[in-house]
Amino acid sequence: MGPAELIGPLQISVWWYVAAAVILLAAFLNLFAPLLRAAAGSRVKNRPRIPIPVRSTYMGRIAAVESKLTRGEADVRTAARELAKIVREFAGDAWGVKAEHLTYRDAAVAGLDDLAESLAGLYLAEFAEDETEDLSGQIAAARRLVTRWS
Repeated sequence: MGPAELIGPLQISVWWYVAAAVILLAAFLNLFAPLLRAAAGSRVKNRPRIPIPVRSTYMGRIAAVESKLTRGEADVRTAARELAKIVREFAGDAWGVKAEHLTYRDAAVAGLDDLAESLAGLYLAEFAEDETEDLSGQIAAARRLVTRWS
């Protein structure tokens, strides 16, 4: 029996090295995939889905404030105050943020840009020296906030 007869069926070949390299490369890419995506610039934020009943509840509350305003049952300041309360409560239900006393600057610092934009418009109507005539822009912004995050 010579040395040629002692070589087993799984002899060392270049293909084994190639297969091992491919497996190690796949494991490496799988392990560091989040870092590679971040380095490539993928910054997609997963926004949580808000249940439809939550959206419809807040849309109904916004419509109620709008109808009070058009019927003359509430003035612009009161309607702006109610809308700000609705928007803050929506932020609490949608994102779990305690926003009862959140200012628009606090919302902007916290990264809630949509909420900050809506609150900034409501501040102008709520704290203006002379009462503004129209609140339709702020009502539309509150509706956009609810629909955008739904």
